[in-house]
Amino acid sequence: MYKFLVLLHVITSFLFLIVAIVTTVRSIAGWSKNLNYSRKDNYLRNMFMVLLYLTLIHGIIMYFFIDPSSKSAVDVQHAVKRASLRFWVVEHFYFMTFALILAQIGVIFIRKTFIDRNRFAYASFYYGIATLITIISMTFYFIYR
Repeated sequence: MYKFLVLLHVITSFLFLIVAIVTTVRSIAGWSKNLNYSRKDNYLRNMFMVLLYLTLIHGIIMYFFIDPSSKSAVDVQHAVKRASLRFWVVEHFYFMTFALILAQIGVIFIRKTFIDRNRFAYASFYYGIATLITIISMTFYFIYR
């Protein structure tokens, strides 16, 4: 069960990364070329957020309810001494939570403005930073696993 959930989390994370890169590139292109904010952009924004929340839910379920090593991982003093545990207890969780908060702030700004250029500017900034944080966190996953 645990290995299946890890695989599902990794697949969802990579799907998110693909959607995040496409959304960020599309936002930068829309901002620089002064395009109209279309239904496709709304769809990408929604997919971005759904996949990001889904990976968060998978991660929380695995960490707090199913992870076989969670008893040692919850002890922060023990985890700080080991880089691989520190990554899961502290770094990965906070990186991804911060990325989600930034993306959600971006969604709020995008919904509140009606000027297409500003929508793309907000999307470029907030989704770009969230995508960068996700890429950094995924890179650490491959280093510490």
